[in-house]
Order: sequence, then structure tokens, then C-alpha cells
Amino acid sequence: MESLYPKRVKGLFRSLSLRLLALTMLWVSFISLCLGYTVVLGWQMEASSTVINLVENMKTGVYQVNAAVNDTASDALYQSAVRRFAEDLEKMEQGEEWLNSAIWRDEAVTGRVVRINREWIGTVLPLFTDAHLNGTAVDPKRLTTILTELTQLQQYLEKSRTVLMSYQRWIQLAIIMLAVGSLFVIMALLLRWVIRPTEALRRGIESVTRGNLSTRVNPEPTSEEFERIGQGFNAMAGRLEDLVENLEGKVTEKTQAVEEKNRNLAQLYELSSYLGRQHSVDEICEGFTARLMHFTNASGCAVFLLNEKTKTLELAAGSGLPEALFSRWAAKPLPLAQLKNAMEADLPLRVTPETPADFLTSLRETEGTSPRIRTTYVFHIRSGTKNLGIFLLCYDETEQLAAQNYRLYESFGSHLGVAIDNIRLIARDQQYAVVQERTLMAQGLHDSIAQSLSFLNIQVQLLESGLKNDDKALVNDTVAQIRTGVQESYEDVRELLLNFRERLHKESFAAAIATAIERFEIQTKLKAQIISEGKEPNLTDKQQLQVIFIMQEALANVRKHSHATDVRIVIDSRSDFTLTVMDNGCGIDMELLKQRGKRHVGMNIMRERAEKIGASVAIGPVDASVFPHGTAVRLSIPAALFREVH
Repeated sequence: MESLYPKRVKGLFRSLSLRLLALTMLWVSFISLCLGYTVVLGWQMEASSTVINLVENMKTGVYQVNAAVNDTASDALYQSAVRRFAEDLEKMEQGEEWLNSAIWRDEAVTGRVVRINREWIGTVLPLFTDAHLNGTAVDPKRLTTILTELTQLQQYLEKSRTVLMSYQRWIQLAIIMLAVGSLFVIMALLLRWVIRPTEALRRGIESVTRGNLSTRVNPEPTSEEFERIGQGFNAMAGRLEDLVENLEGKVTEKTQAVEEKNRNLAQLYELSSYLGRQHSVDEICEGFTARLMHFTNASGCAVFLLNEKTKTLELAAGSGLPEALFSRWAAKPLPLAQLKNAMEADLPLRVTPETPADFLTSLRETEGTSPRIRTTYVFHIRSGTKNLGIFLLCYDETEQLAAQNYRLYESFGSHLGVAIDNIRLIARDQQYAVVQERTLMAQGLHDSIAQSLSFLNIQVQLLESGLKNDDKALVNDTVAQIRTGVQESYEDVRELLLNFRERLHKESFAAAIATAIERFEIQTKLKAQIISEGKEPNLTDKQQLQVIFIMQEALANVRKHSHATDVRIVIDSRSDFTLTVMDNGCGIDMELLKQRGKRHVGMNIMRERAEKIGASVAIGPVDASVFPHGTAVRLSIPAALFREVH
């Protein structure tokens, strides 16, 4: 054990940064005071020099006035000398503003100035005035008093300036000594507060580096910062020592945890892979229970699915359950009301023989028998927030699952719920697709075969009438009509079969269009002209298939109703995709088309197919620049929908 410091500093100044800040402020404050006082002394010395010069000028001024008294020819020279002395005396009395605080607070100075002023006004100035007016000289002895006062004032100020200069030198010397002393103090404090604890920490680090992990530093420094560093070093060294000493155990523990996670991930992956394959709901539940028995080591497992119609939970699969319990659950679904709280609970539930008898009674073995199952766990089968059922894990012994197993088995239930929900959605989609195809087939049959059969029925009635009346002309005409009608019905049936079998496989969209048009030309013996503008459109398979169906329906209407001799198909994919089927037939009655509305099966088929891919169909007269008369069917798909319909 190694100590950083011999003792602990207590109180406010435990913080090294606070101490350094306080010492810095104290040192700067002291230096500032010394420098400030030096500046003040300099001002006082400057003021003393100014006043000394002023006194010297006043002494000289007395002699100048005395000299000008005898000069009667120049009154101006006398007045000028008196005025200069008076100005100097006034400066002496009033002083400069920046000197008032230094010199004029000295009573010795102010007393002499008052006496000089009184002597000048009361004695010397009247003496000079009389002498000047009479043209006589002034006795120098009469000037002794004022000159003596000025001399004494000058000597006093020089003595004061000498004292101030002495003070200034001592202060400068003190600053120099303080600077030198501060250097030693700083070095001592750095040694005590920084270098020593840093060196102790360095020795501790070197000791730990050499492998002595038991090294500790005593966290009793003279500063709060190094105390914390020492405590942190001890904690780090202790943690490192613990890790090294228990490394094998911890590695084993971590390895077991990683293996457990990998095992859980493998189980989850295997289950997800199985649920992702195509199965029926019963098959997927049977496979789910078999895998749970393998994953969990449970003695029994059961899957119950919710029946929304009967409001019950029906047994979908079970494995390893007691025969009586399995038979009871299979024969009698569980009422949803008894298990509603269990299904809506956020966490799995645990049922043991010690659990109150009125809790989840429908999941327990029959009373009066010796129960084989000691522990039952209830987990949820959910798809998102939708409850689809529950699954049970049964154990022969009292079993307490770990928290991670709760999460894992709930994840199993979520994957099963999503798979079951997807199977049901796919089944509903398939049923819906079948219904749609049957609807389209019924509409096609109604628009072609049903009308042909109705026509044949009328012709048969006419044939019966002709045979009854022995009208050979009517019979021959009717037979010809029946033959034509049967042929048209045959062609309609053949066209419908071809249309419903139409699919896009490896051939391109252009090839599929060409195939459909070629079939139309064979049926009608008409030549259809194809005009393509722009590159091949970037349509989805679904869009391409519906475009071909709509084009076939438009061509079928041309064959049946238009009596056309020329057909033109224009495909424009420069911006939006448009396909226009035009003929030069008899045209279409727009008023009649509006009146029929939804009763016109062929038009409705084209519109329904167009709506599936977000397209629109327009029917109207052909452009007169193309054909003088006829019909045009125009299919439009906005460019924004290319490759967006799935």
C-alpha cells in the first residue's frame, strides 16, 4: 500500500483548482497594490518637483520685482513682474487638481503658503508699490521674511520628495524579492500539490504495468482532484485484478451466455424458416408443436387458435399431452370469456397446483385425478397487436423459466401468428382473385355466348314455325342463320378460352401484342396496322397483362359489332402510355352507350381491368383525320404509375 500524501487537507480549500485560483488572486492583488502605491508615490514626487520649481520661480520673482521698482521708465516691466509673482502665488494657493490629494493635505505646506501669501499682500507688495511710485529702492532686509518662508518651503518639499523616493525604492525592492520568493513558493507548492501525487500515481501505474495488480494508492491526497484520481486508479486496479483472477470463470460464463444466445437464434431461425414455407394452418401448427417439444424440453405442448365466429379457442395441434386432457380439449373448444384476460395480458402466465383454483380452470386437468402436469405456461400467438390464440408449454415438474426464455417463446408465438395471418390473407386473396376471374368470365360469357344462344333460340323458334307451315324459304334462311350463329358461338368460345389462358412468360410485351393481333387477323381475315411511337414502355407484368386483355376486348368488339374493313392500333409511350384501337366501321351511338351504362358488359370489363392498374379507358368516335367514320377505344396509363402497381 502506498500513500500519496502524509495528511488530508480539510475544508473549503481541498480543491487544488480552488487553491491555485485563490493564490493567484492573492498574488495578483498584492502586486497590483504595490504597483498602484508606486504609481501614487510617483505622482506625489512629480507634484513635489512641480511645487519646488514653482517656489524657485517665486523666489526669482521677488528679485525681479525688486529690480523693476527702480526702473521708473518701464511701468509695464514692473507690472509684468508683479503679475507673474501673483500668478505663481495663486497656483501655490489653489494647486493643480491632481496635486490636491497629495501635497495640500500636508499642514506644514499649507501653513507656509498662508504665511507667504499674508506676507506678500500685507508687507512686500505695498512696500514695492510705494517704492515704485516714489522712485526709491527697497531695503533687501525688508524682503528677508518672505524669502526665508519660500526657502523653508522649498527645503521641506525636497525632504518630502527624498522620503517618497526612498519609499519607492523599498517597494521596488520588495517586488523583486516577492518575485524571487514566489518562484520558490510556486516550486514548493507544485512539488507538494502536483509533482508528488503525480509521481506516486506514476509509480502505481508502473507497478501495475509490471504485473503487480495488488498495487493500491492511498486516496488521502491534499487535493480533491488527486483524491478522485487515486480512488479511480484503485477501482481500476481492483477491477483489473478481479478480471484476471476470475478470467477463466468469466470466460466460461460469457461463453455459456453466447452459446445460449446462439442456440436461441438458431431455434428462432429454424422456426422462422419452417414458418416461411407454404403450409396449411393445421400443418404449420403441428410442425410448431413438434419443434417446441424439441426446443423447450417440455413434456407437452398445445396450440389454440381463436375462432371469431364462435368466440372460442379451438385446439389446432397438441403433442405429449395426457390423453384425457387432449380428448377434452379436442372435443370441446375453450370459451373465449374464460381466457380473455390471459390473451390480452402483456406477459406470459404460469399455472401450478398452488395457483388459486379459480384461475384458468379450463387449462387444468380434471379434478379428482392425479395431475401429471405440474407447471403450465401460457404464451400468446399474435400478429402485431391482433390476438390469434395461445400456446401452452406443460412440464411434469415445477419449472421456472428464465426471463430470456419468456422473451424467446413470446417471439415464437409472434412468428407463428404472423405466419398464420399471412396464410389466411393469402387464402382470402386467392378467393378474391378467383371471384374476380369468375366475374370477368361470367361477363364475357354474357356478352358473347349468352347473346348468341339467345339469337339461336329465336332462330330455332322460326325454324319450328317454318317446318310447321312448310315454308322452305324460311327454313333455309333460318338454317343458314343458325349455322352462322353456331359458328360465331364457336369462335366466341375459342376466343374466350384463348383470352383467359393469356399470360406473359418469356416473350416481350411487344411480342405479346403482336401475338394477340395476329390471332385477331386470323379470326376476322382483316389486316390490322400497328403504329408504335417511343421506346418500349416500362410497365409491370400486371400492367402489361391487363393492357393485352383490354386490347383483346376492344378487338373483339370490332369483330362483333363494327363491320369494319380497316383496323389501326397506335401505341404511344413517349410520355404517358396510351394504346388506341381504331376502326372504320359503323361507329358507336354515344347516347345509346350512356343509356346502357353499366349494362354494357364489354365496356365494363375494360373499365374494371383499367382500374386495377390505375389506368383509364375512353370510348368515342374515331378522329376524322384517321377514318371518316368508326370507333376509337383509348387506354391511358400515367407515367407516374410505371413500375408502381404490384
